[in-house]
Amino acid sequence: MVITPAVASGIDAASLGVIKGFYDGIFETTVRVSGPKVAELAKLIENTFRLVNISMINELATLTDRYYHPRGRTPARTNRASGAKPRWRHGLIDTLRRSPTSLLKRRADRAGGNMAITFAVTEIMLNTGLIVEPPQDGMTLFIGANNSGKSLLLRELNTQVELPGMTAGSTRWIRQALPRHSGSSEEFMAWLEERGYRTWTPRGDRILKDSIAHRWPAFTLAELAPFVKQTLWTDDRLQVEAEVDHWDPLLPSQSRLQYLYEDRDAESRFADLVHQAFGHYVCVDRYDEQIRLRVGRPHPDLRDALPGAAQEVAAAYRYLPLVSAQGDGFRSFVQILLQVMVRPAPLVIIDEPEAFLHPPQARLLGRLLAGLQGQTQLFVATHSADFLAGVLEAEQGRPVSIVRLDRSSGTPAARVLKPDAVQGLLRTPLLRYSNLPSGLFYDRVVLCEAAGDCQFYAAAFDATKEAAAAHDNTLFLHTSGKAPLGDTARRLRQCGIPTAVIADFDYLRSGLARAVKSLEGVTEHLESDLKCLREHAAGSRSEISAGGFKTEMDALLKGIKASDPLPDRVLGELTKLAKGGDRWGDLKKSGLGGLQGDPYNAAERLLRAAADFGLFVVPCGELESWVRQVPRGDKALWSQKVFDNGWYARPTEELKAFCSTIRAYLKDGVSDYARAAAQALQVSSRLDHSHAVVSNSSNDPLTEVRVLRATYTHGGRQHIQPLWGTPESKTSGALLAGDEFSVPLILMSDGDGDGHEWFLPPGSTDQALTVHFRDRAGLWWERIGDKPPFRLPAGPSEPDPAPQ
Repeated sequence: MVITPAVASGIDAASLGVIKGFYDGIFETTVRVSGPKVAELAKLIENTFRLVNISMINELATLTDRYYHPRGRTPARTNRASGAKPRWRHGLIDTLRRSPTSLLKRRADRAGGNMAITFAVTEIMLNTGLIVEPPQDGMTLFIGANNSGKSLLLRELNTQVELPGMTAGSTRWIRQALPRHSGSSEEFMAWLEERGYRTWTPRGDRILKDSIAHRWPAFTLAELAPFVKQTLWTDDRLQVEAEVDHWDPLLPSQSRLQYLYEDRDAESRFADLVHQAFGHYVCVDRYDEQIRLRVGRPHPDLRDALPGAAQEVAAAYRYLPLVSAQGDGFRSFVQILLQVMVRPAPLVIIDEPEAFLHPPQARLLGRLLAGLQGQTQLFVATHSADFLAGVLEAEQGRPVSIVRLDRSSGTPAARVLKPDAVQGLLRTPLLRYSNLPSGLFYDRVVLCEAAGDCQFYAAAFDATKEAAAAHDNTLFLHTSGKAPLGDTARRLRQCGIPTAVIADFDYLRSGLARAVKSLEGVTEHLESDLKCLREHAAGSRSEISAGGFKTEMDALLKGIKASDPLPDRVLGELTKLAKGGDRWGDLKKSGLGGLQGDPYNAAERLLRAAADFGLFVVPCGELESWVRQVPRGDKALWSQKVFDNGWYARPTEELKAFCSTIRAYLKDGVSDYARAAAQALQVSSRLDHSHAVVSNSSNDPLTEVRVLRATYTHGGRQHIQPLWGTPESKTSGALLAGDEFSVPLILMSDGDGDGHEWFLPPGSTDQALTVHFRDRAGLWWERIGDKPPFRLPAGPSEPDPAPQ
């Protein structure tokens, strides 16, 4: 190999000496010149010379390819014979027919950078009235339980993008999607040609080139959509683009594999990503009859250059297995990467990208897609907590909008989640390294203190379920203790997951008040009963028999040798045991059965109030109290005997009632729906001339009120009218009994000067406000006009954005 001499200069003799000394260690020859200006001019001349030579030799290769096999040796021999500088490397860098501006533009486009044209969905209106505003250069992620409608929503979105407004009224999810595009006809045509489109047959029917140019400004031709939109359905992804034909190198590459053929740097980056997921590289085989994508890499000592590669190079590539012959997970991952990272379309729809992948690979794929740079808008439906975690882990990730779908109530419902709420689940160490994020993909969640509690209550739910009842799709999760129960329930509910909590009787000691406050409920009405119960437990010391003392002491000393020092923890427990303690330990075992009189009545009221918040305290004491036939002691041994002897399948009447109450809460959002609904019925709304007004005529305060939108009927059709103002101006804090909350309305006029103004069109009927409000117990309700209120298990929605 001939090493080109280096040119060295400096602003003075000292700097020149340092630079020359550095270059002498690298280059065989260093040429000193008088100054930086001379050196820069020499570099300019050298680059020009190189450009001319490379352009010439590429033209020579193009000419010889027309008469020789693409892998023939004529261009290489000619290159060596002429001694051209530098040595020629295959690949059309560019000819002198392109201006520097067009060259830079082409490379930016090839790298997935800024596009001359844009195409994106700016707004999606669901049939529920919810408006989703997808980030143009970001990702909109649809999550939810199985069969919640994620895939169907994506297919409806795909249809709406191609035929805006043509399917209104016949869809389950999407009422309207608004695609927007920018760029002139000339820019669109240049963009198509740059991407290798040479025939205009996106759906098999030829389209006239002039027709495309004329139709683009209005985007009135559905056949244009395939040029700017890519769909990756689960059942299609296994057909990976792993082999394509060779093509005329004078023309831009058309397929993604041809693009990787041209750009070895892009091929290397793509191979690195696959290696991160599977531990194997992929490579482009340029030496077969077709361009093929293979698994692995040839030996690094083999010189890989076209044309004229040695036979051993071609043989080494031929030895590598094809990507198309790999397993489903490998092919699916490679296909997704090809479509979204190698010259992607402006809009990409992906259904369940985690399909066929193991959890670590799904997590990596989420991180890669979220970190994708450029002007590609992604719509993704996922059922994977690992993929979601990867999306939220991405450093310098793109904007993300998360929408949770829910059909557990029989009516399609959707909610836009705040990324911070989901990140709260994933970034809290205790939650992140547990199975709690999986709750986002179930209809309901029940939180327990420990894993053994989850197993028992899950079995109890199955044993107490009606024979003809549908599958609950309820997930039982534990928080490794009492303390995180309330906060974890709050985080799951913020994500729209109906969540119940089961805790032992001693949760009334301090955990209940903290949990209620964490769930943004009111605790004033609980304080007197809590005080009564605490004073009772603290004022009466528990007495212990000699036998009981020995049993407790043996349990504390279990596993400690006679010669071992006594741990401080054990010493403290023995001291408390000798002195006698308060009655909370006894109450934990006996529950309500250990109380009488006022303390009993106070505890009973507290259990009912806690149930209103979805906090279900075991009335008989603790987990082991449900099956008293099995002796207490080691909890793991107790659980084993309960399951081995079949006690879990023979629930008591008290346990059946307990499970039924929790089911009612998870279904309706409240344990006593009739009582809560009667209070919610006293909350009303109306449209005055210039205000939207919400009135609280109930006996209890509301902790929050949100005015979402107005609806009306005009011209035989129902319409939605958002209110002006910020979401904050349409949201109220506490609304006391007998008070009203009003939102000013922006009035319109017909401009005829008669002074007549209105918020809704004259002659409209069925005028109503949609209001979400939270009652004293923290339960959210929706009421539309005079219709009966109904519970919102998934929580409230944000007020609709103001009209644009």
